[in-house]
Amino acid sequence: MKRMNEKQINTIILLTITLLTSCLSDTVKPDILLNYTPKITVNTDFDNIWVAGMPVSLEITTSEGSIDSELPKLLKDATVEYVANDGSKGSLLYNAASEHYVTSKSFIPGTAVQLNIKHPSYPSVGSLIRFPETIDPTGTLSIAGGLDTSGNPADKLAVSFKDVSGINNYYKINLYYFNNSISNWVPLTVPRTDPSLAGYNSIVQNDGGILFSDDLFNGKLKTITMNVSLGYVINNLGDKYKITLSSISEDLFLYYKSLQRAQDAKEINFQGGYNNAVVIHSNIDGGLGIIGTQSKEDVILK
Repeated sequence: MKRMNEKQINTIILLTITLLTSCLSDTVKPDILLNYTPKITVNTDFDNIWVAGMPVSLEITTSEGSIDSELPKLLKDATVEYVANDGSKGSLLYNAASEHYVTSKSFIPGTAVQLNIKHPSYPSVGSLIRFPETIDPTGTLSIAGGLDTSGNPADKLAVSFKDVSGINNYYKINLYYFNNSISNWVPLTVPRTDPSLAGYNSIVQNDGGILFSDDLFNGKLKTITMNVSLGYVINNLGDKYKITLSSISEDLFLYYKSLQRAQDAKEINFQGGYNNAVVIHSNIDGGLGIIGTQSKEDVILK
């Protein structure tokens, strides 16, 4: 068995020192976080979405550093005002029952809203929020007109819409079948057979829906086809399937994209996770949080 000579040993020592030095230089030192300044955090509901045509609300809290012993607190005495390009303006008032700032005001697709939030103990924050335009989708259904992944007969569903050219557009698609036993719509997982639903710029949601971009069809007529195994609607005489196609704001898409990157970063845990920190997208100027917008349309297939 050969022994390493002095030169080889010195080389290994040098490489080890270099590796350790590089690790230390990349490490985010927790004492940096000691100077963190709390900010106002603004979110909507569980999905962080304002839906066009629906009353809007906000949850407003503080933010704290990740090493702080304090937890974020609700702010119940903020001043929340909005001005929209439709000429309307008003306030959102705190509701103790829901712990949200609420208003009966709703906004139609295409509306832009400037939101301003003030509080005596924190710097003011704001956000310019835009509701996407509607896309007027159409759909078709062919009973047993397709094949499922096993090659068996399946219902063939299709939804079509025209993408606006010259800008980046973002969408969400959900699929449901009508259950006669409970007289309600039940979600199905959207198949990822279309390239736009399976690519890098698509994000699967917990409700079975998928967020996607128009990277592969900007400015074109887009048709998404889905095959659903037989049996779900075999006894339905009326409504069978519902495809909900929503135009969503870029901020909402980027928010979920950043959450996806953060989830991926958890796979590599190093130095307490600080080295893999991902900045979560926010559209709150001067603060934290997200207000996404969505213009939602249902296509009922009978």
